Amino acid sequence: MALTPKENFLNAINHKETEWTPACITDSDMIGFGGLPGPWFEKGPLGGGFDGFGVRWITPASGGGAPIPAPNEHLLSSETITEWQSIVKFPDLETVDWQEMVDAELKMMPIDRNLKALEFGCGNGVFERLAALMGFEEALMALAEEPEACNELMTAITDYKIEFAKKVKQYYNPDLFTNYDDIATERGLFMSPTTYRELIKPHHKRLNDAVKELGMIPVQHTCGYCEPLIEDIIETGAAAWSSVQPTNDIVGMQKKYGDKIVFIGGFDTNGAAGAADSTLETRLAEVHRCFDEYGKQPGFIFFGFVLVNSLDPAEIYAQLMPILQEAARYSHEQAAI
Repeated sequence: MALTPKENFLNAINHKETEWTPACITDSDMIGFGGLPGPWFEKGPLGGGFDGFGVRWITPASGGGAPIPAPNEHLLSSETITEWQSIVKFPDLETVDWQEMVDAELKMMPIDRNLKALEFGCGNGVFERLAALMGFEEALMALAEEPEACNELMTAITDYKIEFAKKVKQYYNPDLFTNYDDIATERGLFMSPTTYRELIKPHHKRLNDAVKELGMIPVQHTCGYCEPLIEDIIETGAAAWSSVQPTNDIVGMQKKYGDKIVFIGGFDTNGAAGAADSTLETRLAEVHRCFDEYGKQPGFIFFGFVLVNSLDPAEIYAQLMPILQEAARYSHEQAAI
């Protein structure tokens, strides 16, 4: 009996037999951050504004409208991190009209729970929230100079995230819960592996443990070169590492760890295929490369995207859809060979 896209996708996540190499968006749906900005109290409302922590977010066209903290409007610094308890205000999750928020998202992004797997994107992991409150440079300085205060704040953030996850389970009931926490650039980690293991990893693990207990599958989203932390990511309990870019040795990791974690991504967003002036031919060739190289190894789900310098949804989708459509076509073609 043929599998549905949802069944095939979840089989891949759970290291079971698949009928084709799955692809995000075509075999799964995204809600929360990733599909849209997500709940307003995490990254501000649609179009920009203040989140539930008091951080103002803007949506520049250079990132395709993805929200970023307004530059130089930080609430904390490496000098005031020790005073975070009197400065940082957490959102009151009990005052949020969750059903209204879910209904509004589903109106903009209708989904079929029976046909596709559903992924909820949880923006601002512990490090990203730290950076949102104080900027990346100050956050990294604080981790080095005031690790105890940072750990206390990130403990409180994780406590909040766990309560948030409970609400997500109740109102969204997704199959996967993705923790967005970028801790690297394309060239390397923001911090030393030791700093990650001592100050951030325990919070990732505690959140993932809670997500699993709630009946959702935990996924770690981290762009950039994080290959040195692959064993740590596995140890946090993440079932998959999302947005894996080819700056990492994806095939090497698949061969060694493909039975322990799933690698979602592959598309070279920072290479020629992701360039603003890239041709469609170049982008489709990159889709084929991903399936040809990574789809033949264990533990792979394709995810391809490009950053479009526009706030026009029609223009953004016009550039994304050929990638997604070719991924769906090519994956089934390869499976039939």
